[in-house]
Amino acid sequence: MKDVRSVAVGVFVRAGSAAEPDARRGLSHFLEHVLFKRTRRRSHAAISRTIDRLGGDVDAFTTKEYTGFYAHVLDSGFTEALDLVTDIVLAPAFRSPDVETERGVILEEIGEAADNPDDLVHETFVRRLWSGHPLGAPILGTEESVRSIGVSDLYRWHRRAYGPANLIVSIAGRVSSDAAARAVERRLARRRGGRYRPSRERPPRPHRHVALTVRRGLEQTHVCLGFPAPSQVSGRRFASHLLDVLIGGGMSSRLHQQVREKRGLAYSVSSSWNAYRAAGYEAIYAACAPKNLRRLIDVILSELAKLKSGGARPGELSWARAILTSGILLGLESTVSRMFAQARQEFYFGRVEPAAELIARIADVSADAVGEEAARLLEGRALCLSVVGSVEELPVTAGGLAGAL
Repeated sequence: MKDVRSVAVGVFVRAGSAAEPDARRGLSHFLEHVLFKRTRRRSHAAISRTIDRLGGDVDAFTTKEYTGFYAHVLDSGFTEALDLVTDIVLAPAFRSPDVETERGVILEEIGEAADNPDDLVHETFVRRLWSGHPLGAPILGTEESVRSIGVSDLYRWHRRAYGPANLIVSIAGRVSSDAAARAVERRLARRRGGRYRPSRERPPRPHRHVALTVRRGLEQTHVCLGFPAPSQVSGRRFASHLLDVLIGGGMSSRLHQQVREKRGLAYSVSSSWNAYRAAGYEAIYAACAPKNLRRLIDVILSELAKLKSGGARPGELSWARAILTSGILLGLESTVSRMFAQARQEFYFGRVEPAAELIARIADVSADAVGEEAARLLEGRALCLSVVGSVEELPVTAGGLAGAL
């Protein structure tokens, strides 16, 4: 990317929370924290000084299927950033005091997430939807599982999952492909280990649920209503993604117009298609005053019923395509967005899909295909609902929800 002055470097490990042992949930996220504490040749203070000297952004994250470490710096800092990230990922020095410090930090993080009703309602929804399946388990783990993780667990997990054979290195920005390849080769050529591959998970069986978590004192009631959807690798993913945009993916979406603009029932209402290799789900989120909860749910269900029976209206599909297409093209202008996109595509499809190919696939989705997807997914018996707020009871039962569409 010759017209930018930055470079984004990402190292992605093909193992996330869904691959962990049941008794050690949160292991991948715990390891992500500990790796920043110390390497064999850098202390925590030295890591911090390098990050500050680079002057950009160095961070990490854990998902259900992979763990990512990345740096976004000026192009002049490319070599040092790559050296730092690969050192953090591949050459840790595990010390018990570091582990105990991060254990405390993670327990605070779990507590903070439980105190955030937005996070809590989504976490509750996924746990209940995919109960008993690794994709339904929390990425952070539980307080019990995090307390049980020791230095030896972290060491074994790193030894098993971290190594060149299990990594994706993604780079985008002002650096030549040849120079980037040589720099990566120098740092990884003599490394060993990490030949682990998570076994292909059986698809989770969705569990229908209607759940209320009472939280006294909240001014807003937080709602997550959703249903199973195609996986990240499904041939139906483009139709499902367009359907998501129609539901709540923009200011012209059905729910934004009906819930916020016409009725003023919520400040924010949105939808998201959340997909993994084995399965996916659609989640609609909104927060409203407790007195508006019944009307909010009724309006959402009414709009889903209309979409199920009538499909996309004339003109709707055009702006939905425009939203997805512009997102792809605008992402190409960001070194960080392009770096992440390359890594995700390599992870799920084994190659980087050209933007023109993705845009053509979106353009090829017909109104009939979106209508068929709506009829397939919006099956009342598959609807699920989680609510967090200061309310005594829900205005809908599982049976009522099942018959709503």
